[in-house]
Amino acid sequence: MKEIKQETFLTDAQLKSELERCEYCEEKPCRRGCPCNCSPADFIMAARGMAPQDIRRSAALIMRENPLGGVCGAVCPDRFCMRECSRKLFDGPINIPQVQATVVQRAKELGGSPKFSQAQKNGRKVAVVGAGPSGLAAAATLAQKGYSVT
Repeated sequence: MKEIKQETFLTDAQLKSELERCEYCEEKPCRRGCPCNCSPADFIMAARGMAPQDIRRSAALIMRENPLGGVCGAVCPDRFCMRECSRKLFDGPINIPQVQATVVQRAKELGGSPKFSQAQKNGRKVAVVGAGPSGLAAAATLAQKGYSVT
């Protein structure tokens, strides 16, 4: 298994700087650019105070939309969200994938990944074929919607 390099994660000063650069645009172009429908503007605003509860809340927002959010932030090759960031017109886009990876990593260091409430079972069963990233994400998302997943 490939080890994630330390430079994947931001220092406290770098994280604070990136969080403070977000304008929290009304249109949230960064969300439109994310293939996982994650809202960087929302998780950035949640983390802005940098207190442990802020980091945990931010990580929960990330993981709610993308069960593999920490990994995606660390290895995102395309940076669709950064292409849509309105800061690109001023001083360069916010490094959203690094912020995302750092927030999820910090949440893990603060006691683990966010816990989700158990979804009410809807009585339906689903089989997911494949255990790659897409299969795992699909299984997690379906389980959060109440399906019994195999």
